[in-house]
Amino acid sequence: MADRGDFMELQAERISSDGSSVGRLSDGMTVFIAGALPGERVRARITARKKSYAVAVAEEILEAHPSRVTPPCPVYHRCGACQLQHASYPLQLELKRAILEDAFRRICKRPFPEIPPCIPSPDQTGYRNKVSLPVREAGGLPAMGYYARGSHDIVPMKSCPVAAKLIDRAFATVSAALPALGIPAYDERSGKGVLRHAIFRHGIKTGELLVSLVIASPLKARQKNRLEEQLVTRLKSGFPGLRSFTLNLNRSPGNVITGLETETILGDGLVEEELSPFRFECDTTSFFQVNTCQARAMYDYAARAGGVAESANVLELYAGSGGLTAFLAGAAGRVTAVEEWPPAVSLMESNMERNGMKERVTIAPGAVEKVIPDLEESFDLVVLDPPRTGCTPDVLRGVLSLKPSTIVYVSCNPATLARDAATLVDGGYSIESLTCFDMFPQTVHVETVAVLSIGHCRF
Repeated sequence: MADRGDFMELQAERISSDGSSVGRLSDGMTVFIAGALPGERVRARITARKKSYAVAVAEEILEAHPSRVTPPCPVYHRCGACQLQHASYPLQLELKRAILEDAFRRICKRPFPEIPPCIPSPDQTGYRNKVSLPVREAGGLPAMGYYARGSHDIVPMKSCPVAAKLIDRAFATVSAALPALGIPAYDERSGKGVLRHAIFRHGIKTGELLVSLVIASPLKARQKNRLEEQLVTRLKSGFPGLRSFTLNLNRSPGNVITGLETETILGDGLVEEELSPFRFECDTTSFFQVNTCQARAMYDYAARAGGVAESANVLELYAGSGGLTAFLAGAAGRVTAVEEWPPAVSLMESNMERNGMKERVTIAPGAVEKVIPDLEESFDLVVLDPPRTGCTPDVLRGVLSLKPSTIVYVSCNPATLARDAATLVDGGYSIESLTCFDMFPQTVHVETVAVLSIGHCRF
């Protein structure tokens, strides 16, 4: 029986949702093999053995997949941000479609249509318009980088191939200035220290830049003065597109990145991006899709996927700062947009006015679970775009009680989408289509637009 530390030859069979490949030990136990691609034969080291599965790391590729490539990032094998840089881009698209299909077979277990090929991103590198990097102590000095695989240890880096080039440059400037700021890095174990994260947002289409530092407690006067002298001044001189620099206060001991309080040090605290024909402003904390070009394609598709007429009444849940809302309002007669996060609600109001959609959109601030029971009108279409955790049972019950003819569910997590789709199918809906978009090249993550309608399944 293979145990922790043992080496053995393994055959990788299929992709797992975490980017590893699934195989079998000699005794039939399922093993998840990090670093292996489906179809490869590898020499692997067992790193853990549980009751029902084992975990291994591929140490040597004995029979390589024909589409295996050399990762472009020098720290790829340590960094936990990307999981598929060792696969060619066409293979990445195949694997993401397979992850979605596997989730619906294993979790949904209800009839679903054939899933078409994953829609590729226009850019495979340099696409991220937002990067959030934890700051931790390294060698006695604050340093920032992504977490290492399977840990909260920082992997210091000089560059990131998936970040927009302007963010990459700003990252280098902030990283070089951190040791001189005199602001101790945060320690999540002890709760001591101040500097938690650095956030960079870039308007790919507008050229604007927002830089923010997330702090665990307010800065002292001397720390703030040094920050402005040592960092903000450098950013102003080196980045003409710098629109805002902010400090976000997050006193919470948990792993949520930002808090509700934001202090603007430079500019108005905002950055603008364009998803033609619309323009949107967002702040340090609000949600906005990280892949500008692909977001525009997905929002346009999602707004049309429900097949709504210009006179349709649409309910959008988890609306954020209004990115998808504007596309929905452009296609339908009326949109009621529900959002809980106060800064996002404020931004959605201004974004709808900026794009001439104010008269078509009614904003309902508050938690989705609490807003749905108070809705008195009927809706032709309900659009859901929840966080990775998906919808709560209360939300799904609320949606079913509204009985819209069509539901469009936008998801960044195939597992929770499949789980929630099963509930909606049991509530009388059938899955009409599943369309996946590659919003996050080089990673295992995939964005999906699911369309469900009332009536009998057609397949």
